[in-house]
Amino acid sequence: MTKRYLVLGGGGHARVIIDILASYNIPIEAIVAPELGRMQEFKGLKHLRKDEEVRHYNADEVSLVNALGSLPGQYNLREGLFKRFKKAGYQFLTVVSEAAIISQYAVLEEGVQVLPGAILNACNVGENSIVNTGAIVEHDVTIGKHCHIAPGATICGNVTLGDNVHIGAGATVIQGIDIGDSAVVGAGSIVSKNLFARDRHYPAKSFIKKGSQ
Repeated sequence: MTKRYLVLGGGGHARVIIDILASYNIPIEAIVAPELGRMQEFKGLKHLRKDEEVRHYNADEVSLVNALGSLPGQYNLREGLFKRFKKAGYQFLTVVSEAAIISQYAVLEEGVQVLPGAILNACNVGENSIVNTGAIVEHDVTIGKHCHIAPGATICGNVTLGDNVHIGAGATVIQGIDIGDSAVVGAGSIVSKNLFARDRHYPAKSFIKKGSQ
């Protein structure tokens, strides 16, 4: 049986994901979102307005694509969607752009999305995480579940990120750093010391430099 693919989400991130799927000639059965704009990527696609309509498809007949974006403070939306449908027995497609560079030793868990221009050396990326456009993830990095490495961010070697971590656009995490669950690193920041949950709301300058929270 040929798998059918349902895209969950109809915003800007969905447009990027649909473009990547089209490059692989992956047929999209439908897009699931309350509203859709008139963007080119959405034309001709079947539109399901409610998440509950996904249940009309048997879990072994379809693969889901989590096309909700991931912004600080909104992780629960993307994570919640992933967990809800996983609990119901559905599987999520891992999406990797042809324009990304991925080491043969990189490990990408279920639902990971790697966008154009990203570079991943030998690393581990947890389920449902996004490595966005032009981001760099160096050797021996571990990225937790439901993380977002924003465009142009650099994660140097031997860094460990917990779950639900957001690394802002253009930020740099220096080698050997540990960043705890739910931490947010502002755009353009340089992280030179370990960062944990207690620091994430009001990070000291010694933890995050140059950028803003």
